[in-house]
Amino acid sequence: MSSISNTIEYFKDDFSKGLFPLDTNKIVITNNANAISDYVYQQVLNSSSTKEHFLPQARCHAAKHGLHLRRTFKLDPVAEFYIYDLVYRNKSSFRKDFSENRLSFGHRFQDGKPIPLSTAYRKFKRAVSKANSEFEYGLKLDIASYFNSIYHHDLVKWFDNGRDQSDVEGIGQFLREINSGRSVDCLPQGIHPCKVIGAEFLKFIDNSRLLKSELTLRFMDDIYIFSDAEKMIQHDFLLIQHLAGEKGLSFNNSKTKQGKVALSDVDEQIEEVRKQLLHVRTELVETYNGEEEVEIEEELTLAPEQEEYLYSLLHTPDLEEMDAELILTFMSEKGEDVLEYLTVFFEKFPNLSKKVFYFCKNIDDKSGLAQVMESHLDNSEVVTEEQLFWFGKIAEEHLSETPEIGSILIKLLEHNYASDISKSKVLESAEQRFGLPDIREQYLRLGRADWLAWSSAVGTRGMSRNNRNHLLKYFSNVSQMNFLVASSVRELP
Repeated sequence: MSSISNTIEYFKDDFSKGLFPLDTNKIVITNNANAISDYVYQQVLNSSSTKEHFLPQARCHAAKHGLHLRRTFKLDPVAEFYIYDLVYRNKSSFRKDFSENRLSFGHRFQDGKPIPLSTAYRKFKRAVSKANSEFEYGLKLDIASYFNSIYHHDLVKWFDNGRDQSDVEGIGQFLREINSGRSVDCLPQGIHPCKVIGAEFLKFIDNSRLLKSELTLRFMDDIYIFSDAEKMIQHDFLLIQHLAGEKGLSFNNSKTKQGKVALSDVDEQIEEVRKQLLHVRTELVETYNGEEEVEIEEELTLAPEQEEYLYSLLHTPDLEEMDAELILTFMSEKGEDVLEYLTVFFEKFPNLSKKVFYFCKNIDDKSGLAQVMESHLDNSEVVTEEQLFWFGKIAEEHLSETPEIGSILIKLLEHNYASDISKSKVLESAEQRFGLPDIREQYLRLGRADWLAWSSAVGTRGMSRNNRNHLLKYFSNVSQMNFLVASSVRELP
């Protein structure tokens, strides 16, 4: 299999796990990867050419707990292809740990494939639990706003360690240009290649010979230290803060925990049934609000008392986020029972929008689902960008045959909190009703080279080939990016 084919498979396998998975990127990359590769490596990264560059990338915001936002980029097809290709070609340079006492988990490759994060996270939690029972003292650390705090030159310097010089210069140009020259907050979040970079970068902590504790365990920026001597824990706590501080990184005071730090601090506070569900879920409370989202791959079955417990949660007036997460995870076969409570999920937990999207396939009453969504769009005072994006996905995949679909699509485009990225989710769909072709045509005929134009171009795939190609002919003349997008869509049936 060619290198480009491997990159495409890597991208496709990771696509649905991203924060804002726009089909525009999937269609362009899978159908035009060779042309994108030629453009990147022969023009954008060609030192003798000053005409072509990586474009400055659109900012977008994923919701976290309590309306906190995670700031990142939505990479265009060229930039997204490049970072997947760069990391995949260099996959062997992301090595295993050097010591059994200094372990990091996941965010690497094995047999040419990314290690599944669910598998890695399970191993990580088992290791933490085991260490928590074996050592007298422990400490848990979490880097505050890790990805948003990494410094461009530190990343390039780290990457320049036995790798091809052209790739070192390439990643430097990529990080600089996508962020319009700003030196901090330059690494995108939510996609596997950037997680690999972020996890590997922190190995300067794992590999420090000055650490004195018997064991350190790390999953991305969650760090656990264990020792039988409290002074060793204290020494390493100070040392790690100094090491991270040299890279401009600091730690989240509220998430620093000392003592028995693995499972007991959570389990002792919750009832037995909930504890059982949490262990099956393999995630604990602190992870729900962290930077990592770990996919659950195995089938989940419930004992009668566990199912009864979840039904009782549905009727709880002050439903907590952790319990809402459990309902969406375990009640997938009870979609109709949960439907009437989705208003609470939409209003209180916008950060669970992606999980709600996957849950909606289990709801048979699609019109009822559409009515709940439309009511939320009409009546809620605050709707996040990410929630609007996933509403667009729900509408596209589940609501196309409902009477409410036209009204919902227009409201998603006109909502006060709509962004270019959330609007693009609607525009890129193949839907040809409700005036969407006219809206797309406005963006395609105005000489634009941005997400609204690119997604509109992809949305023309639902038109006849003659009409589609007539629109795309002039759109493609605006920029090289437009040309790459248009040529991808022209080849579609």
